[in-house]
Amino acid sequence: MPVHRCYECSNVLCNECRINHDKLTDTEYHTFQSTNDKILLNNKFEVSNKISDMKALPGGLLVIALDYSNKLLIYSVSDKQQNEIKVRGMTRSIAILDRDTVVVLLTRPNTIAIVDIRKRRVIPHVDLRLLLPPYLYIPMFYTDDQFYISSLSGITVTDMSGTKDREIDLGFKQTDMCYDTKAARIYCIDPTGGRLICIDRSGNTIFTFTDTGLSNAHRLTIDNEGYVLILCHGNYSEQNFTVYRISPDGKSGEVIITGKLNESKRMRLSSICIQEQSDEVVIGKEETVYTYKKKREN
Repeated sequence: MPVHRCYECSNVLCNECRINHDKLTDTEYHTFQSTNDKILLNNKFEVSNKISDMKALPGGLLVIALDYSNKLLIYSVSDKQQNEIKVRGMTRSIAILDRDTVVVLLTRPNTIAIVDIRKRRVIPHVDLRLLLPPYLYIPMFYTDDQFYISSLSGITVTDMSGTKDREIDLGFKQTDMCYDTKAARIYCIDPTGGRLICIDRSGNTIFTFTDTGLSNAHRLTIDNEGYVLILCHGNYSEQNFTVYRISPDGKSGEVIITGKLNESKRMRLSSICIQEQSDEVVIGKEETVYTYKKKREN
């Protein structure tokens, strides 16, 4: 019975055929997922460096922060064109300001760049008077003229000038966070307990969702229906990854995407976001971007 789908071969395979498939030299790096997944791989492409963060703008534009780079990569889904915008520092994370503008957190030096993507230019740089965590990826979002930036054990809130306003104490080192603008909720990943924590902007806990499958949760985003999508890596010795979909009330969750990586694609860096107009899930793993689309109903 077919249980695996190979994207490159456009074919489905049983377990035995899958094992034989992997032994072939020219197919050993193909991309697989379960035929039971509700969302299927639709497209993939390579970029010039490892991806530290990625956000989707209206009109099919992906804004990608490359690891240890002073450039933003802009990818157009419609015409598959790539362009670069140079910034003053090493990119660490991206937040959406409006439909044409993003905010980029930079180190070396610690600044925030406000970038007009359509015009391909940096508007101003904002100096940050903060001690940032020494991570390759530093979670951040923007809302109501304030920046929310991940700290060692919480969230630092600053105004548009980069001056600290207050600190939200979480009591743990979060892996990632995101903000639901419609519900005015912050979602954080606590990697120590495999937990998704939902809080308000004052730091009050709304709910906690726990699942053993979230023990390797790394990145998260909000889909068009307000569900939380969580990208989970396998253990370092494994090549598998999954995407969980958690309900807005935190009462239920399910796996919607599974996948297996080849030896060269074991994840150190990853990212996940939603293309709102096409309702596609976009995942960045190392130097590859994968887009997933809902399975057609028969």
